[in-house]
Amino acid sequence: MRIFVLALAVLSLTAVGASQKQKKPPDVSVIEAKARRADGKVLVDGRVRLTAPKQIRGLVIIFDLLSPENGVMATEKAVVDEDFVKPGQERSYHAETSDPVRAVRYRIRASDHGEHELRVENSGPFAIE
Repeated sequence: MRIFVLALAVLSLTAVGASQKQKKPPDVSVIEAKARRADGKVLVDGRVRLTAPKQIRGLVIIFDLLSPENGVMATEKAVVDEDFVKPGQERSYHAETSDPVRAVRYRIRASDHGEHELRVENSGPFAIE
């Protein structure tokens, strides 16, 4: 009887552990990000590092310009690299977009060349100076 109770306890602990999903690590980490207004445009610059365990083909950074209420006012894409990017490699990005007057912050998303959404660490929101 003791063996049965012990086996049942071990089995229940295993089932609880298996049902909890582990959070997947980010694919891209934002190292540096800044934006400023100039000549009726928003200029965005920064650096990202690929933290995914395998290389990806192409890297696209997507900027969502946000209102004070966190509504998306505009979205801009910047192709950072069209070739393969290996884990640990860093890339710089530069983009410009029209200046929605009410935009005060922005957040960063990323995708690969095939438009598959990547998980981003430290995605913002960041202030527009």
